[in-house]
Amino acid sequence: MTQPAMPSQNTPQGTPQDAAGGYPVFNRADAAASDFNALNAVISRLLSGRRTVVPVQVKAVSGTGLNPVGSVDVQPLVHQQDAAGRIMPHGVLYNVPYFRLQGGSCAVILDPAEGDIGLALVADRDIFNVKIARASAAPGSFRQQNMADALYIGGFLNGTPQEYLWFSEDGITLKTAGTLRIEAQSTSITGNVSVEGSLSVSQDATAEGISLTQHTHPGVQPGSAFTGTPQG
Repeated sequence: MTQPAMPSQNTPQGTPQDAAGGYPVFNRADAAASDFNALNAVISRLLSGRRTVVPVQVKAVSGTGLNPVGSVDVQPLVHQQDAAGRIMPHGVLYNVPYFRLQGGSCAVILDPAEGDIGLALVADRDIFNVKIARASAAPGSFRQQNMADALYIGGFLNGTPQEYLWFSEDGITLKTAGTLRIEAQSTSITGNVSVEGSLSVSQDATAEGISLTQHTHPGVQPGSAFTGTPQG
């Protein structure tokens, strides 16, 4: 009578065996206490330390306005949680470069503000030396995908704006509670212009070749008060 095959002395007791070759099987449902679960736990633990994109809130802003693009201090919004369910907020990430739409010396300056919600994009290597040099550089350390190497991009989960440039099907609306300033060597407008409110011009204005300051009326000298004798 043929004796059943005995398990190999090198095979741990309780390890699921492949029916044909006698090798451990890591992908079966009955491998609950197998090397697969142990390996899976190790991989999951390692991946849990990797960071890619994190929602954050701005706590402070530096380098705003007409300056080289600055940085923000941000706090991750998704809290830490241990196996017992205890919750602990993350600390603040300091000196995180923020995004500005810029090409060469041309830019749209729209700085982040305290309280804004955005995303921290986590670099896969240490970017400290790049932030200091603002140029290519060696990594500052061997750390990888660490939230200390974040970059900020804003505009997520924020409230209703009060000042805006709005593109819609009806046209373009620019609204501000302050002063709209346009500085250019010359300005050209094609189309009808309507002004609701007073219009102040520091120099002459011309309409169809007629100067506002140099044209004359009968009995009136340019630039002087009316001195003629009323007729009729």
